[in-house]
Amino acid sequence: IAICLHEVLPPKYPEAINIIKAVAKDIDFYGFEYMIFPDFIELYGMKHWNESIKALESVTTLASGEFAVRPFILEDPDRMMKVMLKWAKSKNHHVRRLASEGCRPRLPWAQALPIFKQDPRIVIEVLELLREDNELYVRRSVANNLNDISKDNPDMVLKLLKKWSKIKTAEMKWQIKHSLRTLEKLGEPRALALLGYSYDVD
Repeated sequence: IAICLHEVLPPKYPEAINIIKAVAKDIDFYGFEYMIFPDFIELYGMKHWNESIKALESVTTLASGEFAVRPFILEDPDRMMKVMLKWAKSKNHHVRRLASEGCRPRLPWAQALPIFKQDPRIVIEVLELLREDNELYVRRSVANNLNDISKDNPDMVLKLLKKWSKIKTAEMKWQIKHSLRTLEKLGEPRALALLGYSYDVD
């Protein structure tokens, strides 16, 4: 469908994306069917960085741009992650979620981000901004991202969550458990300790 859109929209990308953004403003609900819009941006907008990033911020409120943003990260991670840090402070929870979900190192059904498998410190900066978000939708993405990171950098995640464990709320308790689900299954002692398991055996 995104390819068909390209055939009928103006050939100049900035003109085409302005039409898509205008349509997006008139849609007031969320669904997978609108993933054609971020797909369009991914397919045709890589050479139009500024227009594409603004458009992704707009259309992710209709259907997540988590897949479409990844080629931009791979092309220029420093530049894109500055945007993600800004998005993490957005008033819109869909945009905040994109800041986390889009930079997951191992997002299912998406391009992997090898740079963040190797060094996820900038990703963790984003997650620190979102750790106590008032939307479960966003906090779940944070936990999924940390679970991804734990597969390549368990020590980093365990150190971070030990610090977060000082926040004594039910939401944070859930966040930590969801973030550690892979390490819990592996029986990692430090993860089990964070989850409150005792080693005492009578």
